[in-house]
Amino acid sequence: MRQRSAFFIYYYSKFKFTIMKYLTLLLLSSSLFLNAQTNDESYNELLKKSPFNEMYPKYMAQEAAEYFTVFNTLFTEKSPIAPKEARLAAIAVSAAIKCEYCVSAQVHLAKQAGADDEEIKAAIQIAAEIQRFSTLLYGNEFGIEKLEKIIGKDSK
Repeated sequence: MRQRSAFFIYYYSKFKFTIMKYLTLLLLSSSLFLNAQTNDESYNELLKKSPFNEMYPKYMAQEAAEYFTVFNTLFTEKSPIAPKEARLAAIAVSAAIKCEYCVSAQVHLAKQAGADDEEIKAAIQIAAEIQRFSTLLYGNEFGIEKLEKIIGKDSK
């Protein structure tokens, strides 16, 4: 049973990642199918709004800029997570995936949102501990049923 659960979890996580990857590609490439073009003047305006827009091909820059604007609401008061806590979560993920660009940006933005050095260090430590313990659980084929029993979660 333990091997079957590990097999299911492994392939389910790969399936979720694949679906998300295809949905993201579909979203970003939808402008190609809709024949939306960004001319030089509007592209330059997009670059003035955010230099990150230069990472995208011109034909999808407008849609990418709109997505980026919506995405960033996750770090505002509109989000169910307070901005500082959202930035601390972003730091933890950035450290776990070893993205130096992300860490640099998220630490700066977290400090702007009111996070101090101790909170930032704690977020990074949490990421490191989750990654370490995950490796122990996975490598020892601990099994999800056993883990759920230990933490008191009902397996249904």
